[in-house]
Amino acid sequence: MRIIQYGVGAMGGLMLRLLARRSDVTIIGAIDNDRNKIGRDLGDLLQEPALNGIQVSSPEKTHQMKADVALHATTAFAVEAYPIVESLIAGGINVVTITQELFFPLGSNVGIAEEIDRQAKAVGARVTAVGINPGFILDVLPVSASSPCWEVNRVDGRRIVDFSPYGPDEMKHIGAGLSESEFALGAKDGTIGHIGLLETAGMVAVSMGLEVDELQQTKSAIITSRHRRTSYIEIEPGRVCGFRQSVVGLSKGDERLRFEMVGILDPDDRDEPLGDSVRISGSPSVDLVVKEQISQLGGLGTAAVAVNTIPRLLDAAPGFYTSQQLRTPSIWPKSKNRAATIRTNTTVLRSTGEPAY
Repeated sequence: MRIIQYGVGAMGGLMLRLLARRSDVTIIGAIDNDRNKIGRDLGDLLQEPALNGIQVSSPEKTHQMKADVALHATTAFAVEAYPIVESLIAGGINVVTITQELFFPLGSNVGIAEEIDRQAKAVGARVTAVGINPGFILDVLPVSASSPCWEVNRVDGRRIVDFSPYGPDEMKHIGAGLSESEFALGAKDGTIGHIGLLETAGMVAVSMGLEVDELQQTKSAIITSRHRRTSYIEIEPGRVCGFRQSVVGLSKGDERLRFEMVGILDPDDRDEPLGDSVRISGSPSVDLVVKEQISQLGGLGTAAVAVNTIPRLLDAAPGFYTSQQLRTPSIWPKSKNRAATIRTNTTVLRSTGEPAY
């Protein structure tokens, strides 16, 4: 399988490192619009010897690359991703993107998704958008967990995550280091805040039949009272060190859904405990708690979901797909195992733990 990586930032770099460990794929190229990366050797750029010999190309070289699949990681916004996805599928390349607004398109993004679907079908290509949040923790996981429910009355979810490992682009999204008034201006115009919580709420509402007709979103800044430091930024007391964001889903004025996300930098014991939880209130009700690595290693999780999605996407007919329209998510095994090759045996134990016969 021939694969290209479009976007060699923090997420794209993680995807490339995961792909480099597979013997059944060939990375034929990488694309980025950063002039400081174009022409660089991937092995040197990412300090990954397995990627030596592959150069980073400019976007103008996209049409020269004959690949089966492109992994795309450059933007959270559908309007910015569209021309890139368009250029890839024009060459018949299947695309897995981590553009959050395409995970479950809402509002004007529905039209963008429909156009991608039309173009993909015309050339026989497939496109999907995936991730970890949106893409797993507060949406795909709870939607799967609703399978044993006869009815669902409402859904509540909460995610508290350490954003310290993320790079400069994500620092801009959360308003790190700004004043509270600067944060408010960015939150109002949509450039500050987590991108994807609306899409998560939309997917859950539709998938669980909550009949939500309105999604209301609020954002507020978290101001630090102490000095905070990450690998990318230092924040003085009195400045923004995180955000609190919530989405409420209403059905004819009645609240049927509430999701809250808290992102914070350099947390300690005085901050809220990290982790994720979801409650599906229904018959029967379901409670989910996600913690430790899968909860906090969002970057690695996002990269892994993107890579693991490749075989699922290629199983589908041409077109654009949201995550719930593809077959059940799972790891992409590096080796094949068949039920016919698995041996079984049963041992009956006495109460002492010794074999009875």
